[in-house]
Amino acid sequence: KLNKAVVPAELGSTGLRVAPVGFGCHRIEDTDIHKDALRLAVQLGCNFIDVAPNYTNGDAELVVGSVLKELIDSKKLRRDEVVVATKVGNVLGKQLAFAEDVAGMTIINDNLRHCISPGWIEQELTRSLERLQVSCIDILFLHCPEFEAKAQDVDMACVYARLNEAFQHLESEVARGRIAAYGISGAFHPLRPTDPQHLDLHAVMAQLPDEHHFCVIQLPLNFAEAPTHWIAHTPRDADGAALDTEAAQTASSLFEAAKQYKLATMINRPLDGIYKETHGVLRFSSLDSDVRSFSELQLDNCDVLEEKLTSMCKLNADPYRMDDGAEGKLAAKTVKALAGLEGVDCVLLGMRRPEYVVGTLPLAFGTPPLPPQVASAALRGLHNTVSMWFATAIHEADHGTSKHWRLPVQEKHDTAVGA
Repeated sequence: KLNKAVVPAELGSTGLRVAPVGFGCHRIEDTDIHKDALRLAVQLGCNFIDVAPNYTNGDAELVVGSVLKELIDSKKLRRDEVVVATKVGNVLGKQLAFAEDVAGMTIINDNLRHCISPGWIEQELTRSLERLQVSCIDILFLHCPEFEAKAQDVDMACVYARLNEAFQHLESEVARGRIAAYGISGAFHPLRPTDPQHLDLHAVMAQLPDEHHFCVIQLPLNFAEAPTHWIAHTPRDADGAALDTEAAQTASSLFEAAKQYKLATMINRPLDGIYKETHGVLRFSSLDSDVRSFSELQLDNCDVLEEKLTSMCKLNADPYRMDDGAEGKLAAKTVKALAGLEGVDCVLLGMRRPEYVVGTLPLAFGTPPLPPQVASAALRGLHNTVSMWFATAIHEADHGTSKHWRLPVQEKHDTAVGA
């Protein structure tokens, strides 16, 4: 299943080991095709499953529970061969029916609330255990805790205080045997100027008890949101500039800091980038699917990126043996590059159809990892290409090569990357 050179990553000090690509369940529905995709991915060695109560209104957890039970009952899988993670925090859809009179429930808008209070964690975890049909969840992520700072009466100091209280409760859940460990899935850098709320890992770690089971962080990383991998991890303003420029000169990157704290680092949205104030996402996939209508990149853009990625990573040579240039496999090559980055332990990927699974995992699992320096150069190179396209869209609106008609930018923010 895994090439002998592909070494599973350990999740902190838990003893749990995961393959370099995990199965993301954000859009998983109760359909045969989606179940087939999950079943196939697990059988091919994809042993980390990332889900949440709000994914497809609870259906995603039900699907995961059903498929895993089927595989375990048929002796095709042991429970200790798969790592199951779910989340608590975002409250929407069917969850709103349970949200009345819950202490610490933060109202974001009429359709969305957020909560990481002990009472909410306890009842959400109970429902997740039932839907997933397991007695213990391996990793419970606090889902976007920084989001609570969107409310007028909540600031980041309040968020950290709530994290302190949540961590104490999560330790009690570990003691009860309902979870094995926990982490945070959120933003550790401003997503864009209109979504500046983000966590500082050092401030997060300061909220933990001396002995704890916090073992992993999860965050977005892709060719649009690439600088998080190399810039100094320090609090930043809405435009991404360091608030303390002197400290930023010597601070470690987020990925380096995570390793210093002995945390595992997982990345999400590898194929869906957010770039400043664009109306849609940047879809780093050559597939002309339903998602394409929401992408700010066209297929010709994807071909350019794939050709550059193939060349920079030498994916057309041994041992990868991909075709030269663009062959409609930008997604698989992107995942391969991101998985090779220093500090990235697992790339969480949505694979809702069996063809997505077989289009990605053979390259990810069946060939040696890219050298970290090669993967890093590719990340920077493709990020620079994307940044150049947007700079052109902003500054050459009447030029014949302008992409302003499909790359709408609401505000003309400086594209320079801070310290």
